Amino acid sequence: MREMDREAILAAVEAAGVVGAGGAGFPTHVKLKTACDVLIVNGAECEPLLHVDKELLHHRLPVVLEGIAAAREAVEAKRVYLAVKGKYDALLRKIKRHVASRPWLELVPLPDIYPIGDEHILVYEVLGRRVPPRGIPLQVGAVVLNVETLYNIAKALDREYVTYTYVTVNGAVAQPGTWSVPIGTPIEEVVAAAQPLLEPGSWAVVSGGPMMGEVVDDLSQPATKTTKGLIVLPRDHVVVTRLSAEQALLRWAYSVCCQCTMCTDLCPRHLLGHPLWPHRLMRTLAAGGPVDPEIAQGALLCSECGVCDQYACFMGLSPRRVNQMLKVKLGSNQGAAEFSLSEEIRPGYTYGQVPAERLVVHLKLAEWNQPAPLKGTLPAGTRVTIPLKQHVGAPAQCHVEVGDEVEPGTLLASMAEGKLGAPVHSSIAGTVTTIADGKVVIERGGIDE
Repeated sequence: MREMDREAILAAVEAAGVVGAGGAGFPTHVKLKTACDVLIVNGAECEPLLHVDKELLHHRLPVVLEGIAAAREAVEAKRVYLAVKGKYDALLRKIKRHVASRPWLELVPLPDIYPIGDEHILVYEVLGRRVPPRGIPLQVGAVVLNVETLYNIAKALDREYVTYTYVTVNGAVAQPGTWSVPIGTPIEEVVAAAQPLLEPGSWAVVSGGPMMGEVVDDLSQPATKTTKGLIVLPRDHVVVTRLSAEQALLRWAYSVCCQCTMCTDLCPRHLLGHPLWPHRLMRTLAAGGPVDPEIAQGALLCSECGVCDQYACFMGLSPRRVNQMLKVKLGSNQGAAEFSLSEEIRPGYTYGQVPAERLVVHLKLAEWNQPAPLKGTLPAGTRVTIPLKQHVGAPAQCHVEVGDEVEPGTLLASMAEGKLGAPVHSSIAGTVTTIADGKVVIERGGIDE
């Protein structure tokens, strides 16, 4: 790693606009300001059909390792654990050759279960430590960063801003792959690169993965810093219908839950010992009475991984959607509840784990579960739409005006002092044609006279 002190690393990461690429987009420079014993590199690739982490580790390993070294310096960690699924034999052998010269770095093969990429599950599997309910890994001495985030940290040290994001396109496509995509590129252009196999109008796109993703209703929406996967599926596929049918799922929850307890028995957070009991919530709803405040507060512990509705419930119900609804209703009261872990993990922790291969079959995705090799960089189109909020926190404040000429890497917006967030930059050269609804539109052809 090049010689940079901690403050220089933090400044470079902040200026580059690095955020957590594998989740909600928490600003990375804020995470790196904390001190911890252990840094965990999350290479688990939690969702089925996605391959970004694996492809970056395979093809960009030296850059990722440089990012790991910089992050370790920033958080002052004594040990670093690189966690990758053990089924990737060739990748693990490649990583081991590099680990040998880094005594502070240890490779940890992970079981192929879902949701192994969840921070709480990952920390337990790697360290044997349990993160408290509603807590963060730092409370047990760890910081977790995913592979692409570390790749972006390394690039930031060379003054390269986050203007591209790595995206896997998989499913019903002729050329599944993983591309480096200019941020702001319309989703329809990204999907088109993989050549959908189905007739126009007969397929849908799930953004983020088949378990926790969302069906994209408007394919003109842009890829952002946190876009990791686009799954093309038939419009009548079970994954698409379940992710779309929110209101129907809520109605069913009120009437047909048989109290089998499978949603609780297989809930990953419950198995870790968190006081989350999805079947109790469903029982209350089925009875038609008011929701007990203690049970309702338990919704705050839900990670929304989708095991309960996409895998456990044979009635097709969705405790996850109910929990999402309750989180909204609780609103500003979310900070009032206090929770504690059980003394030990639940007895069924090991047996309740969901094998990833079985999950793929259960979701009827086996025929669409294809390798998605790194394809390189997707050529930039003529127009990008850059959201000013691609991160946890407040929107960035815009610094450009309609008619301004920009280049790749031009600063479009930055954070006001004291506000949580990250700056955003242009991904293409062109002219700012529109600034509206929290987005900056840039076009190569400029503004029509």
